[in-house]
Amino acid sequence: MRKINYSALIILFFWNVSVSLAQSDMISYGLYKTLPQANNLNPAMLPDYKFSIGLPGLSGVHVNTAQNFTNLELLTSTDEAGNINTANILDNLKRNNRLSSNNTVNLFHVGVRGLTSYTAFSVNTRAIARTSLPQEFFQFVALGNASDQLEDGLLDLSRFSTKAIGYTEIGLSHGREILGGKMTAGVRIKYLIGHAYADLNSFDASLRTYGNEEFRGDSIEMNINQFDVRTAGIAGALVNGQDQSEDIRGSLLSNGGFGLDLGATYEFSRKIQFFASLNDLGFINWNQQFTNQQTVPSFQYKFSGVDVVELINGEDLSIINDFDSTVSNLEVQETRNESFATSLTARLYAGASYQLSRRQTASALLYSELYRGQLIPAFTAMYNFQGGTFFNFAFSATMMNGRVNNFGTGLTLNLLPFQIVLATNDLFSILDPKKARAADFRFGINHTFGNVNKGKSRAKKNSKNTIDTIDLGID
Repeated sequence: MRKINYSALIILFFWNVSVSLAQSDMISYGLYKTLPQANNLNPAMLPDYKFSIGLPGLSGVHVNTAQNFTNLELLTSTDEAGNINTANILDNLKRNNRLSSNNTVNLFHVGVRGLTSYTAFSVNTRAIARTSLPQEFFQFVALGNASDQLEDGLLDLSRFSTKAIGYTEIGLSHGREILGGKMTAGVRIKYLIGHAYADLNSFDASLRTYGNEEFRGDSIEMNINQFDVRTAGIAGALVNGQDQSEDIRGSLLSNGGFGLDLGATYEFSRKIQFFASLNDLGFINWNQQFTNQQTVPSFQYKFSGVDVVELINGEDLSIINDFDSTVSNLEVQETRNESFATSLTARLYAGASYQLSRRQTASALLYSELYRGQLIPAFTAMYNFQGGTFFNFAFSATMMNGRVNNFGTGLTLNLLPFQIVLATNDLFSILDPKKARAADFRFGINHTFGNVNKGKSRAKKNSKNTIDTIDLGID
């Protein structure tokens, strides 16, 4: 038993704020024939290059962050009196306001393609965060504790949760054509090295503000039920006070786990293809040397208010001292240096494509992930133009986070032996940042060699099974 350790909450909050503002990597699916890293989304999708390699510092970075409830234009809008238009901001809030992030740095990649198979080895470092903020939290901050808009004055804060994880994955994948080339199947096995983890699973709390005449009183009442905070790796070492450089280095390599990606494609007809992949099935076991788990018991707190000016000037800190005294008397259950395992957030991609012409393809792609028991979906329509391995272009429109105008684009340009990759899943975040709810871009340089389709063309040309030589079994 000990007093609550504020550092665990502070680390969890600022880590999420620093990276959380995300949507899935849709555009890479449209570039899979020339983008080697697209194989990370579906190990059954085989790029056209015979050999490709991506080196540290060159093979690329993918920054992917988003939220579903506001943008810079809303936050800076003013009413007729020139004041910030809080009513407009509140009207755009969701019941669950989500912030999320998927950031990936490609440290190394090498792939070898045969006529009917593809094998790749890759090393990626990933940082992933998810935060859910209830609508009532923003309402209380904006409206205060005496607003009639708060109905009965009881604010439910139980939908607040947050989770962040950073790790490196070392993966080996293999995809192969089967059923005479009509289908490909692929699998990637990954060894995972956990670097940092922080999780506030659920924060079950309510706040009675006495916001209207019927319920109005002379104090505000806060009720917080028991909640848990878990940290591990770098975050756990900092919470435990193990903040020496040797401790930090140790936490980077001491947590191991395994992951699995599965994928398949099926050629229904000459023009129609179906595809699907299930990614990030796996876990990380956090070493007992750098873990911290805290269970904060239920408590209740009442306060009657404070003079804000005096509080800012430091003349009256009674409310802070009183709250700190209440929290300090809590008997927080803390467990240090006890190993535990966490699962990855599984992701599902499924879709179909239609061959418009020899170089043009139209696709529809569904993405979903399960977070805290809630399914978060996205749907994308995509157009692709491929000029061999030299040039590949994709344009997409995605519906996610309640928006239908989320456009993306990407291209690969092969300047032998270098390939330049530029892509974004949210074009508006670049063209009109004030209206953007996301920030997404991919940039990288790969080294690519050969085109497997030339070998297939020669094999087909040299084949004896032509219309002139095939025995049709008739006179």
